[in-house]
Formats: sequence, C-alpha cells, structure tokens
Amino acid sequence: MKFREFEHDVLPRVLIPLLGGLFVLCAIHSGARAAAPAPKSFIVSAADGYGVTECIKTGDECAKIVADAWCEAHGNGAAKAFGRADDVTGAIEKATVRETPAKAISEDDVFILCGE
Repeated sequence: MKFREFEHDVLPRVLIPLLGGLFVLCAIHSGARAAAPAPKSFIVSAADGYGVTECIKTGDECAKIVADAWCEAHGNGAAKAFGRADDVTGAIEKATVRETPAKAISEDDVFILCGE
C-alpha cells in the first residue's frame, strides 16, 4: 500500500470518526459541568420544632448526620457547612440564606449549607 492510497482510503475512515467521537465527548463533558446545581443555604429556626438546632448548635457528633439528613430531605446533596446562624460572618449572601422575608436571627437558630 502506498502512502497516497493510505492517505485517501484509510486515513479518512479512521481519522474522521475519531475526531467526531472526541468532539461529542468534549460536548458531553462540558455540558455536565454546566448542569451542576448551586449550593443552597437554609436558616433553621429553633422555634420550628424540628429538633435540628440542638445537635448543630452544640457541635455534637450528631451535627454532621443531622445536617446531611436536612439537606437530603430538601433534595440537595450532603451538607457542606453548618453551625450557629449568629456566627455566620457574611460569607453567605443574605439573599441566598433566607427564602422567607427577612426576620431577626436569634442565637438559637442554625444555618445549613447544602450542595453537591
């Protein structure tokens, strides 16, 4: 087989499908990154009666388990961060922290940041 035959017969049969497959793979990979949901934050009031605040506020061993369960119950991944709500240092925007109208945060309230 001469190079000219290889160049015109074999190379297009191999190279074009290979390049097409790489293009499709790149398109799928970039689309998967764009579809990742943003983290979601919650302020859980001690008056809600869920009992979530006792573990998270004190930082007991159950805090991670309770925060993960809260996030999963609300359709999110595992908890990324959690703690006392009055201890939030402004790292979480107020617009994303509250889903209800603004109200005063008491010292017994806790925050939970959920994400993938």
